[in-house]
Amino acid sequence: MIQLFKIFCLLIIISLNSCMTTKKTNEKDKPQTDISQQISSESMQEKGFTKGILTLTKSDIDCPYILNVEKYKDNLDPINLKDFFKSEVPKKVWVKYADLRMKNRCQSGRPVSIIEISKRSD
Repeated sequence: MIQLFKIFCLLIIISLNSCMTTKKTNEKDKPQTDISQQISSESMQEKGFTKGILTLTKSDIDCPYILNVEKYKDNLDPINLKDFFKSEVPKKVWVKYADLRMKNRCQSGRPVSIIEISKRSD
């Protein structure tokens, strides 16, 4: 009977100890958002992406979205945006684009073809 009691006490101590170490581990694993966003931003720029903001134009039917690129402070008309986003178009994006030598579809921006685009979280 004493032997069974010792084993029971040992199991309780081990289970309590494992719960405490889990709590300590979870506190250390919390992400540091500022550092991760900065690293993400640097890695995206190294890959050739540029920060951009997509705005919906209400006045011009020919180009429903205008892409404002932070690097050049330029307004662009992405002609193939619907190929990348079928339903909801995000406001902040990382984008790779190529200039097009074609007539402007609208007065707001010059036409570009999007090569790669992804949602930006900052």
